[in-house]
Amino acid sequence: MKKILSLAAGLLVGAVFTAFSISNVGALDNGLAKTPPMGWNSWNVFHGNINETQIKQIADAMVSSGMKDAGYIYLNLDDNWMANPARDANGNLRADPNRFPSGIKALADYVHAKGLKLGIYGDRGTMTCMNIPQSGSRGYEERDAKTFASWGVDYLKYDNCNVPNGSDQKGDYQKMQRALANSGRDIVFSICAWGYASWMPETGNLWRTTGDITDKWDNGNDWFRGIINCIDENARYASSAKPGAWNDPDMLEIGNGGCTTEEYRTQMSMWCMMASPLIAGNDLRTMNQTTRDILTNKEVIAVNQDPAGIQGYKVKSTNGLDVWVKPLGIEGTTKAVALLNRNSTTQNITVNFSDIGMQGKVSVRDLWAKADKGEFSGSYTAAVPPHGTVMLKVSSEPIFVEPRSAFEKIEAESFDVQYGIEVEENPDGTGKNLGYIQNGDYVIYRKIDFGSGAVDFQARAGSASTGGNIEIRLDSPTGTRIGVCAVPGTGGWKTWTDVTCSVSGVTGEHDLYLVFTGGSDYLFNLDWFKFGKAATAIVGDLNGDNEIDATDYAMMKMYLLGSIDKFPVEDSLTAGDLNGDKVIDALDFAVFKRYLLGDITKLPYLP
Repeated sequence: MKKILSLAAGLLVGAVFTAFSISNVGALDNGLAKTPPMGWNSWNVFHGNINETQIKQIADAMVSSGMKDAGYIYLNLDDNWMANPARDANGNLRADPNRFPSGIKALADYVHAKGLKLGIYGDRGTMTCMNIPQSGSRGYEERDAKTFASWGVDYLKYDNCNVPNGSDQKGDYQKMQRALANSGRDIVFSICAWGYASWMPETGNLWRTTGDITDKWDNGNDWFRGIINCIDENARYASSAKPGAWNDPDMLEIGNGGCTTEEYRTQMSMWCMMASPLIAGNDLRTMNQTTRDILTNKEVIAVNQDPAGIQGYKVKSTNGLDVWVKPLGIEGTTKAVALLNRNSTTQNITVNFSDIGMQGKVSVRDLWAKADKGEFSGSYTAAVPPHGTVMLKVSSEPIFVEPRSAFEKIEAESFDVQYGIEVEENPDGTGKNLGYIQNGDYVIYRKIDFGSGAVDFQARAGSASTGGNIEIRLDSPTGTRIGVCAVPGTGGWKTWTDVTCSVSGVTGEHDLYLVFTGGSDYLFNLDWFKFGKAATAIVGDLNGDNEIDATDYAMMKMYLLGSIDKFPVEDSLTAGDLNGDKVIDALDFAVFKRYLLGDITKLPYLP
């Protein structure tokens, strides 16, 4: 099934920093890349034809063109910087002596003197992708990491070629990650394994989610991905992004000549919306003003570099017209919006403010036009050119969220914030449900009131797969887990079953997070849920009518004579233990008589 997002209205974002910046999965925390890395890489324009003079010229151009001032600081060498064979007699990597006669250490010093940082390329196999003998780091991880550190390298792109059969991809990347951590230098770790895996966020600062990008708008299902292909593939993994750990849909093709200006502007817009690394791949020495303007638009870059670290997501897609949103900051009142036109003709695209959690007067700024558009109520519409993107910054007043009782049925689609799911119509006309739920997705319900405590969680769900789990957490997607509810396969997405599980350790008001976990398939659909509260039987009220009278006295007599074995109320012991000694016997009957005669005025009674 292809996932096409079309969310219902009602996305309310309060304190979005907690909601989105904490990932559902563990993430590498080496203190680096707290915002998406920005820089330049040699491959897209030069491929393997790189040399020392050329790279120094690029460093000069990064400064003179304004790229450095815009935030691009990593100058990354890609494949073929090394000698052939790549190692000296002692097994140490060495630069090509003809193309890099001064060596990598001297090049790093030159780059650092410009206020930039140097990145380098390696591979987990026996050779890099250009098949240079001895160039891979397999078996040399510790040695190579220390070599890179001694040269002053700041960034490692680690590729996936020439790997022996049966190798452990996860283990290989983790081995290099540990080697970098022990190298004595801070080195950003970029995993280039051509597709997402769940172990990557805890291993790298960034990881490729796609095959290699090519300078085209749409390249279909080919290994080489076009711009729109990379967008769609990278969007699947939004919940894994956070400060220090980023989904990477590969490098920017802006300025390389294979796409239109609008298509390049879309790549820049969407890489910024998706909090993706901004690694330029054009010839900075000769780029024209249009390319420079796209790459150095500081308002657009600010969306990418927002410290909250939230990856934007699609909230609506109709006839090739997309609306995407990216919360900015920690207050929830400012967001970036991208209006993306996949069609070949200019189209009007409307963002409904209710779809992105805004109400009242909303101020709108066009980030490419660098112009304030004014205040609007309800929606904003823009004409978007073919394959183009209008990028907006929108702001509103904070939205007040009324508390909701945990013990009344809550429709699943009445969330305040969603991450990764979709809202669907029930085919029988009974309302809506959450669908297309995948591992790591979650929904947030603000200000749920648990009162004096909840004891169980009840939900209606359906699954055409093997199902999954609902983790019930408080105040963040990794907050206190109060229960886990297993959802079985039911034979159909709308074949409903009621599931129940116990919960504990919750009272008062909390933001409720339902975090969905399971396999790689879609997990289940969710219709509604509610919590159950502990029994609150009144001592002496044996029939549950909220009064203590002769009827209850008669029921006590029947119980003691054996005519009934329990009272109609949920907690028979609490209701029938009138003297507080944890048993129901003739003493309680005597206490009941004294209470009804007025000799005592309250229960439990201890004579």
